[in-house]
Amino acid sequence: MRGQYVSLAMNLVIGLSFFLYGMKLLGDGLQKAAGDSLRRILQALTNKPIRGVLVGMLVTGIIQSSGATTVMVVGFANAGLMTLRQAMGVIFGANIGTTITAQIIVLKLDKLVWLFMLVGVMMEFFVKRKTSKAVGEAILGFGILFFGLYFMADTLSPLKDSQVFINFLVRFGKVPILGVAAGAVFTALIQSSSVSTSLVVALAMKGMITLPSSIALILGANIGTTLTAGLASLGANVTSRRAALTHFLFNFMGTIIMFPFLKPFAKLVELTASTLPHQVANAHTMFNVIMTIIALIFINPFEKLVMRLLPSNEKEIETRIVQFIDDRVLATPSVALSQATQELYRMGHIAYEMVDNCRIALFENRVNLLENVLGNEELVNSMQKEITGYLTKITEHDLSEAQGTRVMALMHAVNDIERVGDHATNLVELIQIKDDKRLKFHNITRLNTHEIDPQIGIIVVDLFTNLERISDHSDNIADVVLGVY
Repeated sequence: MRGQYVSLAMNLVIGLSFFLYGMKLLGDGLQKAAGDSLRRILQALTNKPIRGVLVGMLVTGIIQSSGATTVMVVGFANAGLMTLRQAMGVIFGANIGTTITAQIIVLKLDKLVWLFMLVGVMMEFFVKRKTSKAVGEAILGFGILFFGLYFMADTLSPLKDSQVFINFLVRFGKVPILGVAAGAVFTALIQSSSVSTSLVVALAMKGMITLPSSIALILGANIGTTLTAGLASLGANVTSRRAALTHFLFNFMGTIIMFPFLKPFAKLVELTASTLPHQVANAHTMFNVIMTIIALIFINPFEKLVMRLLPSNEKEIETRIVQFIDDRVLATPSVALSQATQELYRMGHIAYEMVDNCRIALFENRVNLLENVLGNEELVNSMQKEITGYLTKITEHDLSEAQGTRVMALMHAVNDIERVGDHATNLVELIQIKDDKRLKFHNITRLNTHEIDPQIGIIVVDLFTNLERISDHSDNIADVVLGVY
């Protein structure tokens, strides 16, 4: 008997491994096929929570992971690219988007698994177009995902004759809090609510679990998945921590609200489909849709509650060299490129201020500004190293041809901006020489008649030389901005 359970556990791990690998292939393939569309979708966010919900649903549908979406949200909030209200909308939508997995799984596709895998392999190995290869990767992942699911379902099938296991699951229906706890712990360990709910669906397919027990496990899975965003927010700023807290409170409070109505909710779900697997999938979707509607209605007090629980520390000072780039979104290259571009804008603005301060110091005799220029030179140099390192990390992921070209263009732009900073420091030295020797600019006629110090002519020439080189680098940067590589 013991050997039988060991064999069952091993087969379950094998099936789970196939499922997770298939989910990864599916998400990666869809991401590559979407390309920069994912970045544009995320950048289309406004302060309207309902639009954030739609974006959260769509992005989670693309990458097949609410955990990954919320981690991206935490990264954006940490970079200052997203407000708490925007983050809240996306998080609400991500919870709905993740139910797509269960809805797809309940379709009777067991006869088509091998066809999906065959088509996926053929497209990935024999099609030249990168977008089509990405679609093939997604189809292959789809097939492997279902293979893993059905493998797990067949592995668990013998347990339906085990009275101990049946009593264990029935207890979840009679004492829902146990099911919630079990679902939360299991999901927190594997950090994927999609896996948990899919496993519940697999049990339902074999008639091994009741609807009330399924709902309890699903509610727990919703709570357990919040650990991913919580871990991602550690060490981040207050906005990102608030986003992670929003995710937890949304799912935890949703479970508390639903708890007294589990029986009538189960009765309602039974009306939506005739088979248990469909009912389980519908329960997952219906719960998250209902909770999202409630959260949108009460979003103002919800936002105030989150801000009260995590108040802003006025003494919290931003000491990081970079503010926008975040390693947590490297798995989504289009988003990582967007953050790198945002950081590059910041670096360019600092370099621009360096040159502009030199102009003011030269023509308005405000030499005190030159200290700011020298101070920013070290920051620009450090930013160059950080951004270049981040762009290098992006290249370690599978990029489209356009994304690869974009990375190289940004690398060149980083170097051009750093060189502008170097020339700005050269301007500082020339302006300081002019100020120390109290030299004044005069016209060329007086210079030729030796009426003024000839050193001023050397300074003028050096000033123009540095400005010309700044112009050259600016021209290169403009090409990157315009997309002319």
